[in-house]
Amino acid sequence: MTRPLIAVFLSAFLVVASSSATGHGQDRPRKSFLSVLKEGQSVSVKELAGRYEITVMKDVKLGHKVIEVGGDYVVVEDAAGVTDTRIPVYSIRAIVRLKVPKD
Repeated sequence: MTRPLIAVFLSAFLVVASSSATGHGQDRPRKSFLSVLKEGQSVSVKELAGRYEITVMKDVKLGHKVIEVGGDYVVVEDAAGVTDTRIPVYSIRAIVRLKVPKD
């Protein structure tokens, strides 16, 4: 009698424990590291020892344009439109947002 009861409780525990509680109580999904980059956006890209720093400045034409933003990469095109560079997220050192002070 106790063995079937233990098996039922163990099964119930495994079902409850295996269900994920992540996402419960969250109002909105978390923003990703690349969420500040938008397709068509003008950016500056600096490379130093295989690590990239991407600078974003609103309403200013910079040297590269964002072509594609994936979950773990970004693709930028140079100003001449000749070279596309796919940068994986692990190679991005920083994304810098410069804000111009208002007069």
